Amino acid sequence: MSASRKRLPINPSAEHLRKQAKRLAASRAITLAEAQRDLARDYGCDAWAELMHMVETMSRGADTLHGGHPAMEELPAAANRNDLARVRSLLAQGGFTQHDLDLALARAVLAFAKRREIAELLVEHGADPDGQYGANYGPIVLVTGECLDPDGLAFLLRHGADVSFPPLPSKYGPTSPMIATLGTYDRGANERKHRCIDLLLAHGAPLPHGITAEMLAIHRGDAADLAGLLDRDPDLVHRRFPEMPYGNIRLAGGTLLHLAVEFGELDCVELLLARGADINAPALVVDGFGGQPPLVHAIATIHAAGLPVLEHLLRRAGRWIDREARSRFVLFGEPIPQPMTPLEYATWAAAETTPEFRRTTAAEFALLRNL
Repeated sequence: MSASRKRLPINPSAEHLRKQAKRLAASRAITLAEAQRDLARDYGCDAWAELMHMVETMSRGADTLHGGHPAMEELPAAANRNDLARVRSLLAQGGFTQHDLDLALARAVLAFAKRREIAELLVEHGADPDGQYGANYGPIVLVTGECLDPDGLAFLLRHGADVSFPPLPSKYGPTSPMIATLGTYDRGANERKHRCIDLLLAHGAPLPHGITAEMLAIHRGDAADLAGLLDRDPDLVHRRFPEMPYGNIRLAGGTLLHLAVEFGELDCVELLLARGADINAPALVVDGFGGQPPLVHAIATIHAAGLPVLEHLLRRAGRWIDREARSRFVLFGEPIPQPMTPLEYATWAAAETTPEFRRTTAAEFALLRNL
């Protein structure tokens, strides 16, 4: 199967392709069947029926059921299981679509260290590093940013993946490889995040709107670069930034210390505190939400970032923290019920109804009770 010459759009429409084939038939004075065959080949398929099946499987999404069909076709499912023998067998049998190959590659680069052989085999059989993940997820290169797999990203880049495109519409809103990396769920995996950012920059990925040099230094964990920027403009330590995207707690109107705490960049946290950053600086209140101090961003954050940062803040500046400061903010796109102190917020986030990945841990709670 040859690699596709054209890329289907995000959320492809079978009806749009049928109309496209009709226009092609009229413009070339050929039969509709001939136009459908030619259009299918333009998209890397051998026949019209294969293209229609490809569109249908893309439209199911990658992890949902639709019309009783399984979430993934057999080839990407085998790649997802890390079943190298089954992947080899399916590739030998044929009967898969270009999208099956591409989605299988997406699953392989999600855990590249243990699926390297599968990824290499899929590319040998025509999987497209610039292919689509399916439904409204966008290009597969986005998954290596969202889940922070720099080795998978490097593999895609070695095989020609493009990361220089501007933001595309997706289930997460306008998204690009850099946006997916900066906004990763995987707090605490900072070494992997730094590697992904460096790879993207080296291959021409544009910085998203609103990311300043000092914000990028924090995202890269580059305290030396941040120090140089603060030397040139000491007021940056106290500045509130109207746009500070990609945080779990909305960061609009936050300071650089809010950002460094949110992403668990301890060297940058320490530098900012040493340069006089205010541990109690409230974020700006925007549309009635905000006002939170940096400490709030260290409570119940995703994965491993929260506790070490919370411990550092309390050890380094605990005596100056205003334990009575109340704020109401937006968390994961949803507002908390009412203004809360840090301890009240931690108590609220400790409830069993709170998703486990953002629930206050017993260790966090114990630290805050002694504040």
